[in-house]
Amino acid sequence: MPTPPLEDKVLLEALRLVYQHGSVSEAAKAMNMPRPTLQARVTSARHKFPDWRPDEVAAEALPPKDLSFEERLEMMKRRNAMRITHQAAKDWQRVHIPVEGPYALCWFGDPHLDDPYCDLDAVERHARICAETEGMFGVNGGDSINNWVGRLKALYAEQSATAEEGWELVDWLLNNLGVRWAAWILGNHDAWEMGFRIFEKMNTNRVLMRDWEAKLTFVSPCGGECKAWVRHDFKGQSIYNELHGQKRAAMFSGGVADIYAAFHRHTFGVSQHELENGKDATLIRARGYKASDHYAMLHGFHEQKTGQSVVTVVEPREGAQPKITVFRDVEDGAGFLTYKRSKM
Repeated sequence: MPTPPLEDKVLLEALRLVYQHGSVSEAAKAMNMPRPTLQARVTSARHKFPDWRPDEVAAEALPPKDLSFEERLEMMKRRNAMRITHQAAKDWQRVHIPVEGPYALCWFGDPHLDDPYCDLDAVERHARICAETEGMFGVNGGDSINNWVGRLKALYAEQSATAEEGWELVDWLLNNLGVRWAAWILGNHDAWEMGFRIFEKMNTNRVLMRDWEAKLTFVSPCGGECKAWVRHDFKGQSIYNELHGQKRAAMFSGGVADIYAAFHRHTFGVSQHELENGKDATLIRARGYKASDHYAMLHGFHEQKTGQSVVTVVEPREGAQPKITVFRDVEDGAGFLTYKRSKM
């Protein structure tokens, strides 16, 4: 037996509810009614009463201002799933080294290029060496620019480089000095305000660029791998050891990386250890290019003079940890790399 038609008053009530709440979805939600049920009633009512108009003064309906909640929910699910997958893929992302045999990573310490005490001559000299040495690649450890924010903007009065000139200097290092960048880390200064977006727009060479941390697996043509855990800084510090945070990470991670690199504190240190599980760990901290620091002087911190950047020469070995030699001097590291490559 066919289902009898709904009473007219029920159908008209459905139209009134939709008019009152603005949409079928909102009306169904307000009445705690399944949306399909209300939609069926509205469809029947519009068919049966095509000329129905509410008794109240009514403005013409506007087109929707957005997708329905259901559509937006599905979109959010898709976008969040993509973000989660993207983020997970960052751990130990593989970076293919385009040369056979030994190669070097030049770990540039904090440049602070627009600072009045930045040793720009040294920055350019080291960048040129990196660019002109076969098999040498650069990694920027972060804080390329002061990028003062908040109350710190008052410090622009203490430097000759304007904010605009600071970004010009960043572009000079990133795109114009010929360095083959393997990675570029953003420090706290870099990421302040809209800094990350500015770096992304300036990155015309599409260098691998990360905020604060990168876990990278450098893969050589022979199949040998070198894992580098790079952070603007690692958790943990000690007045007795500039490498405390790196050593802590190496021990607690079970030696998951071959190189642990940090920057940020404007101090220098290198060390190599065999961990309890037999793995070797190379720990480095590059000092950076600020030749003088009022903050360090004010708080009584020793200002070191060496280790502006650190070079690690990597000899890949398939199926085994790489052999790594560390240099505090960029020119010495480049010379040793050239010698090792001449023996191939």
